[in-house]
Amino acid sequence: MKPVYSLLVVLLMLVVAGVIVMQGEPDEKVGLSGVMELVGDAQRTALKPAMMATRVTPAEEMELGRRLAGQMYFRRGSDNADEAFRKTEQYVKRLGQSLLAGRARKEIFYEFHLVDEGMVNAFALPGGQIFVFRGLVEFVESEAELASILGHEIAHVDARHCVELFQAEMAAEKISGPLLGNTKWLAGIGMRLASRIIQGGYQQYQEFEADARGLKFAADAGYAPDAAEKVMARLGEKYQETKMQPKASDPVAELQIAIKTAAGSYFRSHPPTPERVERLRKLASSQIGKRKFYIGKENLKLRQTRDQNQIEAEFTSK
Repeated sequence: MKPVYSLLVVLLMLVVAGVIVMQGEPDEKVGLSGVMELVGDAQRTALKPAMMATRVTPAEEMELGRRLAGQMYFRRGSDNADEAFRKTEQYVKRLGQSLLAGRARKEIFYEFHLVDEGMVNAFALPGGQIFVFRGLVEFVESEAELASILGHEIAHVDARHCVELFQAEMAAEKISGPLLGNTKWLAGIGMRLASRIIQGGYQQYQEFEADARGLKFAADAGYAPDAAEKVMARLGEKYQETKMQPKASDPVAELQIAIKTAAGSYFRSHPPTPERVERLRKLASSQIGKRKFYIGKENLKLRQTRDQNQIEAEFTSK
């Protein structure tokens, strides 16, 4: 199917879906999340030709991620001699690596970075570059909550959400040839797309997919599945006001504005809508069963992961 016709199909599905939702009785209406999942499948189909035309290998994706990560101008562990920060940095890295067993794309190697800023946020770049802000580590109340957020960011990479933003832009601008060979394009559009990712440039169906995968990554590693909806609900309560973003004069400036404004809260870049919180609650219920899970409040305080210091009192009851 040609891309233009595929996109028309997507638009038609949106119209039909809207009619279905509007016509249903209040207690029988089709859930918007279910509609968005159908639309998400249609969007993937519509974009498939563009994705094939701008194919990115895992090696190219990781190199792209490293290049973009190198443009993130903020303080990290290498710039900070503070022992407490370095301990937290190693804690985040170790916890992140412990969540990777269930990833689908084993060929992607992940790097976890701690940013020395009080903002409550985390984001992922293509190729497994995961950034966590110190403010987020201070905001969560347990290792399980931090694991759920790390799992969500890992899922965005594993499901190709990050790199597909770049592929779609290449297709739209008719950029041909190897991705990394387009140095001029990467210097401009690459930075703008990176800022979009930081500000929350994903579709609703992609956020739902990352929620589900991320929760499973954390639960498979033994962490309490209900931690995801708990931290998301608290974020929704804490960050309900949004601010207008100032305009940028160039791509690099836009990226810095994104870091300083949208990164001010995980709520802004990953909106914890009531529907998302409810979906997370249902996903958690499906995972719990008769297993015992780990919470890790003390581990978070000590900056020691469960595999370093497993505390029996931190397990949930069956």
